[in-house]
Amino acid sequence: KTWPHPLITHSKIKSKPFETMRSISFIIFATLYISFSNGFIPAIQRPALKAQLRAACQQKDQQKIFKLAEDLSNLNPTTDIMKDFSKLDGNWKLDFTTAPVGEVPDEETSGFKTFQTIDTSKGLIYNVIDQGLPEKGLKISIGAEATRKSRVAIDFRTVEAFNDRFPKKVTLRFPPRNLIRALSQIRAFVSRKEFDEQEFKEIAYFDVLFLDEDLRIQRNSEGNLFVNSRV
Repeated sequence: KTWPHPLITHSKIKSKPFETMRSISFIIFATLYISFSNGFIPAIQRPALKAQLRAACQQKDQQKIFKLAEDLSNLNPTTDIMKDFSKLDGNWKLDFTTAPVGEVPDEETSGFKTFQTIDTSKGLIYNVIDQGLPEKGLKISIGAEATRKSRVAIDFRTVEAFNDRFPKKVTLRFPPRNLIRALSQIRAFVSRKEFDEQEFKEIAYFDVLFLDEDLRIQRNSEGNLFVNSRV
């Protein structure tokens, strides 16, 4: 009978713990690398891309804005607006939009200031067109509710028009949401379709493409892009 050499046997026994430790070390390294890539690298990229986007907004370079908005959307630190709804709170100024001038006046050509105030505790957004408030301007009240990880459903409530002539203030109210819901339910019943509450809420909405402490990029249900900075 041939006996194995004691040095060879000892070497094989030692090699197993070594291989195990090497595998564990590789897993730890891979985990740390992924964490580093997902956290540290985007944190470095975001400030530079945000600065480029703001410069492009000032220059009104649409193609560059679209590209930078897409790049930033891939680095969005707010991955669930339902959990982080309050991050929308505060005052925001408009840097750029593809919405028609009839809906959102151009500040440079009109001289009007356009900004937005959001209060998520009340579920309200106020779009303000300042033509010299409190004497002249518009204040549009909009209900807001996060319905998906990146989507906020909206419904228009009131439009307040201020004027320096009589009448000083005119308030227009949109049909109550409950009335519209009831009509939609009746229509679904007549059509023999199931009423979809979420679909109803999302008649109008915006998708949050990027949101951090001072920049918001969103696209509304009409496909228009908005870039807002916190003020």
